Amino acid sequence: MHRYSGFSLTIDSELELPEFSPGTGAPDVIVRLGGVSCRERPATIEDEVVPVPALGRFRIKGGREIVVDPLADADPATLHGFVVGKLMAYLMRQRGCLPLHASGVAIEGKGVLFLGESGAGKSTAAAAFYARGHRVVADDVGAVCAARRGVELQTSWPGLRLLDDARHLMDRHEVPSRRHDNKQVFKLAHAATASRFPVKRIYFLDYEAPDSHLHTQAHVLRGLSSVALLNSHSFLRHWNAGSELRQINLNRSAAIASLVMVHRLIRPRRLDYLEEFVDFVEKDVTGHD
Repeated sequence: MHRYSGFSLTIDSELELPEFSPGTGAPDVIVRLGGVSCRERPATIEDEVVPVPALGRFRIKGGREIVVDPLADADPATLHGFVVGKLMAYLMRQRGCLPLHASGVAIEGKGVLFLGESGAGKSTAAAAFYARGHRVVADDVGAVCAARRGVELQTSWPGLRLLDDARHLMDRHEVPSRRHDNKQVFKLAHAATASRFPVKRIYFLDYEAPDSHLHTQAHVLRGLSSVALLNSHSFLRHWNAGSELRQINLNRSAAIASLVMVHRLIRPRRLDYLEEFVDFVEKDVTGHD
């Protein structure tokens, strides 16, 4: 059994999960090998079964256990990435969080999340801030929870996955530890040390039209538009979620949207604009609302 730390939790795992850091103390979560029934049923806030054709079947129970039933020919790196990514997202929802498909950084002790579709540049954005000296808080899964003083972001794992066209952002800082699918995996030496960060901003990343000449700009999203955006990017498998789980997820999206400013951030689709992008966000986050 391996002991790790991730998502502000101590995790005991029968699988090697190299993305996570070593952990200490009594385990909050167990990842174990075992049989998972092939019968699909609607996911609840306490129990979710996830079949994946290329990997196997998985079950997340009570926010404390992930059961892995892998196929004999499942690729180990893909399997591990799925556990520390989507399965941990489902588990964090069972533990009271809203897991967002996002990367995040800490700017002057405040969490900033970059939300978006696949290919929107979430990890690239985090890498640009890391190159500027900011700490990476999350990559791919940003688990946020409503707290007494606002919204808190749980740190995930000290790393980034980057496409080849963005790896130059890390060349002076880190060397990739391995390759996963079409991305380089970087285990960061200077990752966030705190387990939780108060969230200051959530940005939904978007690109300007190809024929536009606009610079980086942000527009505040309010009301139902911000709630719907968070809900749709929260790792909820809507087609397999029971009605109670869908309502819980929607309620949490509304709670987060009421506590944190959500912006649609538009910038050029060019890597040479990253410096301007970082400048813009730094000024927005450190300025007064």
